[in-house]
Order: sequence, then structure tokens, then C-alpha cells
Amino acid sequence: MSSKYIELAAIAGAHGIKGDVLLRLFGDDKESLTAYGPLTDEQGTNSFTIKNLRSGRKNLLIARIDEITDRNLAEQMKGTKLYIERAKLPPPEEDEFYYADLIGLEARLEDGSLYGKILQCHDFGAGDLLELMPQNSQTSMYLSFTSETVPDVNISGGYITIILPATIEAKEEDTPPAEG
Repeated sequence: MSSKYIELAAIAGAHGIKGDVLLRLFGDDKESLTAYGPLTDEQGTNSFTIKNLRSGRKNLLIARIDEITDRNLAEQMKGTKLYIERAKLPPPEEDEFYYADLIGLEARLEDGSLYGKILQCHDFGAGDLLELMPQNSQTSMYLSFTSETVPDVNISGGYITIILPATIEAKEEDTPPAEG
């Protein structure tokens, strides 16, 4: 669940000829990319210092990073995830959560029965979604991460409580149980 690093952004591609990059931000606050010092890669071995940050197209940010000096290097860095040490971040406010803390939690129904597990958290632009893997299923599903569908988040207990929308409940009733 909890990890040493929290993913803040990912390099989505090159922008221009001077080495600027497009960043996809994972969170609401673009200032978080510069507020806590240099970012790091997943292994914590490479450092990235953002010195200029501005809005770009399609919900992307344009950044100048000291360590990326030309377009060729910027293109090679596409897909690189940028992290900050968890200890540098403030604790989340009430009813706020770091995605890293949610991944791996059990998803339980209101009666306490196990429904599945959180695989990933996403924000495709219309709000937070939890990607769940129901037990006895080969296919993951998305659930809107709102107080209506997720009334209880218990990080220390290792679970969330979910209320499935009627469309999902009806679909599950029509699906025969998995053999095995």
C-alpha cells in the first residue's frame, strides 16, 4: 500500500526543439511539481529539477527540466514517471487520499463481503475512477470514486466500502458464476 515515493506526473512527450517536455499531472495541484524540490524517477536514481512550468494542450503541462537539454533527450524520456519522496509531502486532508494508498486495498460491499481489489486509480479528465478487479472475474471494471459509490475508506484497515451502481448489479445477476 504505502510506498516511499508518490507519483506526481509522467513525461508524455517532447515539446519544441529546446528540450521542453509535456507532463501529465496526477493530482490537482501543478504547484506540487516544484514545491518540494527535485523529482526523481521510479528507482530514485535520477533527479529532475523543473525550472519552468506552464499550461499546455489537452490537460498537459509544458515543463523545462534542467536535466533534459534537447529534443532528442526529451523524446527518449517519454513515459518516464516522476516521483517525490512521500516524506516531503504533507499528509492528505480529511477525505483526500494519495492514489498510492488506495492501490491494493480490498473493495468490500456494504455487508462487509469481499467484492474485489483496487488495481489502479485514474483521472481521465472527468473525475477520479477506481479500477477494481472483482474476485472470480478475469476483467477489471471502473467505479467512480465519489462519496456515493465509496462511502468509507479505511486505509489502516486495508479496505474501502463500495456501493455498486444498479447497472453493475443487474449485469452481475445475468452473468453465470465462474466455474473452477
